[in-house]
Amino acid sequence: MSHAYLLRNVSLFAQLNEDELDLLAAEFIVQSFRRGQIIFQQGSSTNCLYIVKSGSVQVTAFGKDNTITYTDVFHAEQYFGEFSLLDGLPRSGEAVALEHSELLVLTRPTFFRFLEQNTMVAIKLLVTVSRRMRFAESAVDQPLVRSAEEKLARLLINIAQQYQTEARLSVRLTADDLAALSGVTRSAAHAVVNKFSGLGLIALDRSHIASVALPQLQAYHKRIVQGAPISAG
Repeated sequence: MSHAYLLRNVSLFAQLNEDELDLLAAEFIVQSFRRGQIIFQQGSSTNCLYIVKSGSVQVTAFGKDNTITYTDVFHAEQYFGEFSLLDGLPRSGEAVALEHSELLVLTRPTFFRFLEQNTMVAIKLLVTVSRRMRFAESAVDQPLVRSAEEKLARLLINIAQQYQTEARLSVRLTADDLAALSGVTRSAAHAVVNKFSGLGLIALDRSHIASVALPQLQAYHKRIVQGAPISAG
């Protein structure tokens, strides 16, 4: 059975068509982890992309004094490890299975060998990475913000102003993508995206953000910045 459906949620592969996803899915292997088993440690060189097929995984990063600087939990159809897949740098945190879990795993050597054999896929990935860098730059170039909600509202406004035509975004972004671009946790990003969707500030197409109600989101963001009461109306 092809696991291509799980790859559709990975932003790195957002521009790939069904045939390309099927080819890439064949390069993944399935690994099982028992509850409490360490998948990788902080500082290790396991440069793989992981997609959760079943179960759940906690990723935690520790500072120099062993304090927790980041933690998040990944469930079925979510992914982690894409940065090490691309840049080959050591892991910035550790991952532990919270229960019996099955993960799809793509190693860095396998991935780069696949790209060498599929140049159109490589070109599409370059375009995707370039766009993500632009989004990240626009997020960094903003004044200090106070909350995940404000960060994501500001980021979505910038994205919509550049990439929305005829009331639809020309790029495929998920809550996980917004988390990576803004620096908020993925759980916080999912909560904010669900809230914005419920308020009619964005429209979702399955897990992807299809469009942004730009004037309404701009007004909402302004109220957040001013600290004004916000109603659901």
